[in-house]
Amino acid sequence: MQSRIVISAIMGVAAGATALVAGAGAASATSTPSCDTRVWDGNLQGRPAELTKHSKGGVYLWHARDGFHLRVTHKKSDKRVYAGSIVSPVRIHAVKRVRKEWRDKVWVSKDRKTLHFRFVNRGKIDGVNFRTACASSLTITAAKGGGRTLPPKRVYLGVNGVNPPSVPFTVHRQG
Repeated sequence: MQSRIVISAIMGVAAGATALVAGAGAASATSTPSCDTRVWDGNLQGRPAELTKHSKGGVYLWHARDGFHLRVTHKKSDKRVYAGSIVSPVRIHAVKRVRKEWRDKVWVSKDRKTLHFRFVNRGKIDGVNFRTACASSLTITAAKGGGRTLPPKRVYLGVNGVNPPSVPFTVHRQG
């Protein structure tokens, strides 16, 4: 079984990376895998290889067997604020902040379908981990750094740090 996964721009034609992932979402008749452990687009899978404190500045997003991970960092030790939202068609749960600091904020909307973040970063790694209740897509509606919308080249997806076609963007899972 193959699933077609697309990363697309919000207000445009699906113009992003497209991957065919063999076996994504496939299940045997005797067992059904957890939605959080099924493979998403290959571009979204795995922790970015180059992510360390003081990495290239921006927002890093990936999926692994234990759910989704979002991190922010930048090269210098000056203060940079990264803020945005992640919207899911289903509930977001198991939200856990990484490297808690008093100025950083992570919260979920009342309907639990939107996760908001605001990290005051000084070059180390700030972030949040979360899971979804079998989401078929996620929309990253705003990723801001230094008071402006980040360009796509400052958003890194998956192990290879693939950039989305635009910000905001949506990642899809089918199958």
